Amino acid sequence: MLNFRIVLCEPEHPHNVGFVARAMHCNAIQDLYIVYPKRDTVNPESYRTAHNSAEILDNAKVVHTLSEALSTAQYAIAFSRRRFDTVIPHTSLPNITEKLPKDGTVALVFGRESCGLSLDEIDHCAIICEIPVPGQMSLNLAQAVTTACYELCRSGLLDNAGLRTDRVPLKRGRVEKANMGQIENFLKYLSSNLTGRYQNNTWTESAVREFLQRLEPTRFEMSALLGLVKSLVMRGQEDARRIVQKKEAEWKAKGLM
Repeated sequence: MLNFRIVLCEPEHPHNVGFVARAMHCNAIQDLYIVYPKRDTVNPESYRTAHNSAEILDNAKVVHTLSEALSTAQYAIAFSRRRFDTVIPHTSLPNITEKLPKDGTVALVFGRESCGLSLDEIDHCAIICEIPVPGQMSLNLAQAVTTACYELCRSGLLDNAGLRTDRVPLKRGRVEKANMGQIENFLKYLSSNLTGRYQNNTWTESAVREFLQRLEPTRFEMSALLGLVKSLVMRGQEDARRIVQKKEAEWKAKGLM
């Protein structure tokens, strides 16, 4: 079984560390190592952006060297967009699953926001992985970690299936398809309130019927659509009533009524 560890080498902005913790929490990765040569604890500012993920920061291991962060891992992947003069193999994120071992702890190593990983840090890893993007800039640290975690999740390598079980299911009406009776009731109401050249126009009714059947609306969507049309009809009736009342008042003022 594979276990994944996130390793941050000398992160420069504490808020990024908080964002990383949140990305890890979303993807059920708990193991965070932070290489801080001159610190022994997580920067308190990191908690500001670790929404609902403080536990990951509480349990994060702060070490002084990359060697310490990798000492209990079986495999390490360096994330970098730069090309280094090294014999270490290079791959891209979409192909990362092909390079992973079958079990053990895999460390995903990320560098500083300003300059990434050094060549010495790269040499501690078994492979270099690039996150391909079309632009000239590289991703922000937190964005890079989030993208890497998502790729692992998408590939089915993260044990996070249980996280979706507590989500509230949609109500039946929101997922069940509308039946023909609902559609016909809507068309009947619509036809009874059309005016002008659309009144008693069978072509219009047929076109709307075909359109709705092609869309395959849910019961909830049909109810919402009917409610919207009823609201517009009522608004039109109220406007017409106000116009009539205004005219009647004008006629009375002129002695015409």
